[in-house]
Amino acid sequence: MELAKLYKTYQPFLFSIAYRMLGSVSDAEDIVHDLFLQLKLETDQIKDMKAYLAKVTTNRCLNFLNSSRKRREIYTDPWLPEPRVHQTEQPLDKVLIDETVSYAFLVLLDQLSPVERAVFVLREAFAYDYGDIARILEKTEVNCRKIYSRTKRKLKNDMPVYPENTEHVDLLAKTFIKASMTRNFEGFIDILTDDVVLVTDGGGKVISALNPIVNKQRVSAFLKGISAKGSFIGGLLPVMVNGQRGILQVKDGQPTKVICFELDSEQRNIRKIFIVSNPDKLKHILIP
Repeated sequence: MELAKLYKTYQPFLFSIAYRMLGSVSDAEDIVHDLFLQLKLETDQIKDMKAYLAKVTTNRCLNFLNSSRKRREIYTDPWLPEPRVHQTEQPLDKVLIDETVSYAFLVLLDQLSPVERAVFVLREAFAYDYGDIARILEKTEVNCRKIYSRTKRKLKNDMPVYPENTEHVDLLAKTFIKASMTRNFEGFIDILTDDVVLVTDGGGKVISALNPIVNKQRVSAFLKGISAKGSFIGGLLPVMVNGQRGILQVKDGQPTKVICFELDSEQRNIRKIFIVSNPDKLKHILIP
């Protein structure tokens, strides 16, 4: 199979692995792009091309994560993944929806070590059996089972719930937009859980909270404070963020914030708020 056809066939699948592994759109694209640039082989000799490319991609991601640990240690703010944003008025491609992982799930994955993340992503997101995972990671099946079991226990109490009522999530986003425009956050604060957590990522390039903000009162004070300083000036657009409703702030034709939420187990109130304002993590977003 020629290289161009290989790329067209497998790029979406390999990107979906890399994005889940890295939490970065740009890094995932680079990993997959470089893989194909360096792919010099007799493809007819490979019995299972999909398995081969998945193995190479996963191991490149592991190498990247291990080498980037020091960069993460000196990162100024809490690290949040790069969001994937689609305008709501545009018809979403079904493949993109199917391949999307929720933003809250990506945030959760960042708690894991690189190997734990690889095992969990391959098993949970792509339903690989332990034999396949063992071959990809060059470990034993027993070891992979143990890693997966340990990871499930670690994440057990924090697994995000994918919202079933999309109209309710739309309402939450619109409530935030209205609050930001009027600077009256009382209605929005009412739909937060008491132990809500707000995490901001400015990457040291944009003013943001250096630590997660915990509980309704502190989150309320923070939102009112940054709103009074003009933090939400500009257009606030309802968009799809990783397949779920979120908000994109645009100022002077440039994306300045992506805001999205995680709901509680009853899928009624917001238990986590994520605000990404690091310009490096927004540069891939296209503004119509």
